[in-house]
Amino acid sequence: MTEQADELSFEQEILQILAAAVRAIGSVLPGNTELVLHDLRNPAFSVVEIANAHVTGRKKGDSVLAGLRKDKAFITALEESQERVTLLPDYETFSREGTPLRSGTAIYRGRDSRPFAALCVNVDNNGIENALTLLHTLSGVKIPDAEVRIADQPHDTIEDLMKEIISNATGLNPGSRRADAKKAKMLAVQQMQERGIFLMKGGVEKAAEALGVTRYTIYNYLDELKNTDS
Repeated sequence: MTEQADELSFEQEILQILAAAVRAIGSVLPGNTELVLHDLRNPAFSVVEIANAHVTGRKKGDSVLAGLRKDKAFITALEESQERVTLLPDYETFSREGTPLRSGTAIYRGRDSRPFAALCVNVDNNGIENALTLLHTLSGVKIPDAEVRIADQPHDTIEDLMKEIISNATGLNPGSRRADAKKAKMLAVQQMQERGIFLMKGGVEKAAEALGVTRYTIYNYLDELKNTDS
């Protein structure tokens, strides 16, 4: 067996172990908590096991792109790391419908440091917030209106999603100056990163083509965004 085949066998074994854990833990999870396992080697059909799928409306075989909005796990998966397991505890994400979720993720990397699996937990506390709203209403205490969030619509292809992202970014940064154009492209790249597009095979090349830049420019934009976050 070659070294590459041995690595693939090891990764597949880990995925099978984690899938069994999802089924076992999922059998006792409360209804507002989703547990999902992604095979990051196959982003187009990444969901290999899921419990309480109604929380985000996903199912086995769905793409990682059909996941959560502003999920920093995507960003972390793109970063180089020598850690075999990267933990991202308790951070905020949003469902496609705009529902706020509390999330936690473990990213597993192979011997070549590339991520091959992600185990994610997503908790929807919206029911608790609705109960609190009802209590405030019954007590006569007015609370501020909740922020209205725009729901992401499903897309047939990665190209459709990128076109919408670029259109939105251009609308937020109108103008004909070079600086305006760069801001729009930077924002588009940031949103593509948050949606996990760069986890897809050829995602960087597709983004470069859509934005009319080279793939090296995309990498430069990602570096600038990383430095800005730092």
